[in-house]
Amino acid sequence: MLYLYLGYVVIQLYAIVGVFSKNTVAASAVFFSFVVFVIWSFIPILGYAFAKAIGARGHSNKVTLLVSGILIALIENALTYFNLLTHKQYNIGTIIVFLLFFLVAYLPRYKEKTSSVLSNHDKIT
Repeated sequence: MLYLYLGYVVIQLYAIVGVFSKNTVAASAVFFSFVVFVIWSFIPILGYAFAKAIGARGHSNKVTLLVSGILIALIENALTYFNLLTHKQYNIGTIIVFLLFFLVAYLPRYKEKTSSVLSNHDKIT
């Protein structure tokens, strides 16, 4: 789950750094904003944790989780960038991201399936 969160935060942090670089803000306000950012960005990741808690059997490796986090963050940013959601509809965006992280918990690991097919093929020949 950590890699999923890191992938998500990398993209979101880029947007936050862009906002702070344009404005002159007190250091205490930057620190407080960063703490709120870390907490708020953890909320959509709870979709993954919830799916695992109810029995999701998906097994993804670190790279898959990292890339999934990055892609989901890009999807969330694209929703507002292309005006599919307004800035006032951030709750809907959070729900969409929560559901996408929920679905990531069900991703299978294709490597195991491929290796079992190859080992069965070797037994036949």
